[in-house]
Amino acid sequence: MYMRAISVSGVSSVAVRSWIATSLALVLAFSALSIVYFVGLEPMLYLHDAFHDIRHSTGFPCH
Repeated sequence: MYMRAISVSGVSSVAVRSWIATSLALVLAFSALSIVYFVGLEPMLYLHDAFHDIRHSTGFPCH
């Protein structure tokens, strides 16, 4: 028996690029929202003390 390569010509590179771009956008959005939550909205004393000056210098309210 001979083994043949299977062609996937039905999948366009535009669809793959679109899927990758969408996935990347979702990961970046989730990361950004997570950073904003943990740095800006988390009421833990340690995080607040660590980022207090950075919050004020960027105009992010924390009081």
